[in-house]
Amino acid sequence: MVIQSDKYHLNDFPLRTDKAIVVTSYGGHRLFLKKTLEKYMETGAYVICSYDGKNEYPDPDIMKIPHAWVFKHRTYGADKRIGWLWDTVYAAGLLLRLSEIKVIFTANGDCIWEKPQGINEIVKLLGDDCDMMASSTESNLIHTCSVMFKAYVYQQFADYIAETLKNNIPESYSPEVVLRDFVKYHNIKNVVAPVQPMFPEGCRYKGVDHYCSYNQDSTWKRVLGFRNLGAEHKQAPIEHLEPIPKKYIDFQHNYFTTHEQLLHKYYETNDRRWLYKYYAEGEDSYWNRRYYPIEYYGDRPLHDDSKRKELGPPSERLGHFKRDQFQSFILKDDEYKNKWKEVIEGSG
Repeated sequence: MVIQSDKYHLNDFPLRTDKAIVVTSYGGHRLFLKKTLEKYMETGAYVICSYDGKNEYPDPDIMKIPHAWVFKHRTYGADKRIGWLWDTVYAAGLLLRLSEIKVIFTANGDCIWEKPQGINEIVKLLGDDCDMMASSTESNLIHTCSVMFKAYVYQQFADYIAETLKNNIPESYSPEVVLRDFVKYHNIKNVVAPVQPMFPEGCRYKGVDHYCSYNQDSTWKRVLGFRNLGAEHKQAPIEHLEPIPKKYIDFQHNYFTTHEQLLHKYYETNDRRWLYKYYAEGEDSYWNRRYYPIEYYGDRPLHDDSKRKELGPPSERLGHFKRDQFQSFILKDDEYKNKWKEVIEGSG
């Protein structure tokens, strides 16, 4: 027999490796999914992408990256709740037959491990006194963004989810609540990671930031180079922060939303006017959003913030914006009516 591939020895890889990563994902992660999956594959673990598709699926080149994909049945409502729970059940069904796997990680598709080699170090935190550990934990909440389980505990968790879902309720259950209750019910040895991701000084919130929205320090950050790209990406326009580096973005496919097309323009041109426009149309209060033409931010490209005070987002120009406060005000912006209203309405 002629061997047609020099990779035939990988055929039994799932039966030989002792670690697995279940990447739970859905259409909203596609902007980052190519980059994150590539990094998970660098760990040397068996990588499954457990995907809640609906009508938004990755392109074929992304489908080739992980070792396997799992697609659950169609579910309705509360996508990031019911979807995640079923993603876990389906992935556990596949992993159940792979007896050599001793440690299973969950990881969201918009989160990246910049130090994939750290997987061998972080598993050392498991032991006789530790059955599982999450990237962030508080007294009454265990976040599911990234969790490390002993394999048999992960299977117990999947069984617990399945039993819970037999009581079908509208909008489903919070995965964090289900995980918390599972730990209490089975007396699981859940150990809090030594370094928790805390909200930085000057933020609107205090305490543990379970979404790691500011790329802050944590055990997962130190050992795995963890970043929650999706959370950082969503926080940037709300607080007028610098966007995530474009190296994490998949430009090969058009996964950008209408609002994110403005960010795409900024990534392409490095023209800060597009970034100011992105901020203005993404203010956290709908009433403060302004949809001005690009000329509102200057008649020529801006490549630094030297004119931000006079040409930046309207909320900054008018002195209303403060990073550490919710922007519940309504902009008193006469320019909108007097100068730009006719231009904007005419462009429609």
